[in-house]
Amino acid sequence: MVNSENILLIAGSGRNVGKTSYICNLLKKHEAKKPIAVKISPHFHKTTEGLRLISETNHYQLFEETNRETAKDSSLYLQHGAARSFYLQADDEQLADAFLSLMPFLEADKPILIESAALHKYIQAGLFLYIYNEESADKPFTKTNLQVADFVVQSNGSSFSHSPSSLKFEQTWKINP
Repeated sequence: MVNSENILLIAGSGRNVGKTSYICNLLKKHEAKKPIAVKISPHFHKTTEGLRLISETNHYQLFEETNRETAKDSSLYLQHGAARSFYLQADDEQLADAFLSLMPFLEADKPILIESAALHKYIQAGLFLYIYNEESADKPFTKTNLQVADFVVQSNGSSFSHSPSSLKFEQTWKINP
């Protein structure tokens, strides 16, 4: 298991619970530190213009986002202050190998924000935050993620029980009381 103190791992109980909004707020706050953002999906989607292929196998594709003009999460990350943004599509069974292909791009002194529901199985992030909306808690991994997350944030999709501004990065991610 990879130990990465500078990684903030964010997962959520479903779609539209506010994961991307939370990440974008954090990126704005930490823009001066040149954060790196990563979106990981277990589903293979048609790629959009601006996704530059970095690495590929039969089980994963790693892209760097270069387009700041779309509504895709990886583009929104750039719009909100990420110095670099990556998009990784990977079968859950191959996520560990796929993540290894991303590692050379994750700088040890930069804040790294990763949206992924399953990566906690393979890395020990500095902080694993779970965004929970009771109305969308139908994912099979919700119960497990609630148990293993370092911190749970309640959300209705647009407001949060714990504000993104309360997180700080000082070589590792911390929550201000």
